[in-house]
Amino acid sequence: MTMAVMTVENNISVKSSAVFGENIVARFVNFAGVADKSAATYTVAIRQMFKYFHGNNIVNPVRADLENWRDRLIEGGRSASTIQLYLCSAKLFFRWLAQEGLYKNIADNLKSRVKISHEHKKDALTAKQSKELLKSVKGKNSLKDKRNAAVVALMVTAGLRTIEVSRANVGDIREINGATFLYVQGKGRSEKAESVRIAPQVVSLIKSYLKARGNVSADSPLFVSTSNRCKGARLDTQSIRKMIKANLREIGLDSSRLTAHSLRHTAATTMILAGVELPQVQMVLRHRSINTTMIYNNAVERLKNTAELSAADAIFGVA
Repeated sequence: MTMAVMTVENNISVKSSAVFGENIVARFVNFAGVADKSAATYTVAIRQMFKYFHGNNIVNPVRADLENWRDRLIEGGRSASTIQLYLCSAKLFFRWLAQEGLYKNIADNLKSRVKISHEHKKDALTAKQSKELLKSVKGKNSLKDKRNAAVVALMVTAGLRTIEVSRANVGDIREINGATFLYVQGKGRSEKAESVRIAPQVVSLIKSYLKARGNVSADSPLFVSTSNRCKGARLDTQSIRKMIKANLREIGLDSSRLTAHSLRHTAATTMILAGVELPQVQMVLRHRSINTTMIYNNAVERLKNTAELSAADAIFGVA
């Protein structure tokens, strides 16, 4: 591609080959700070976009160029998930370019125009339902209730799986530079090498529970049974699932699609609705591939799409 100078926002002038060349890809991936597999995915996506730019002699791309690239991907028979992933990568890339003052963000809110499955076997709770659940669990004061409140709060904010809650020990909670983290052994992992950050509100609930338990050592289970049959034993996944299901029923949420795993979905959905970037959500949920995290993003996009309501307003009149 020929060297050309372009003027972008903030009156910054840069050479186009520097912005849409191989070196910038590595800088962007390093900025994203994702796992190797996702880094490879981002790299492929951005390279494909650059290939389209170069093949069509596009030196200073505009919004229409990205839309044409998207349409070319659709016409080329790319899968819906691939197109979604490529466009997500492009949006992150151009947002980063704008933050760095290298190029204006021409990809903001770029739509994929393809349909992709956004179904999970379990549903997420709404923000209102999450608050009701936490309020219900926190409204009691026995040791069992303090434990349940800490478990629910941890799962609904940090997206933990039941097996990760069950495996947690007291000593897995660590303070790092003023922040509190829980090191977890995730699904398919052999050691506790990953961490989730625990919000101060959740830390308070955990401390209240541990204080009520009395003296505990670092290698003690973080959450233990209170039943007469196995009192003091590590709380197992079945007990966690039963406890959460019972608490959901207490607030009137008795559906086969609402279970303990719904709290993980709730955490992910809440983060995305709050504007958290997908790579950050992926890191919290510890997904090996960002494709898995994309499912949550697609579900949120569907929630935001109120086209049917607009049609109803036009036909029936705005209430």
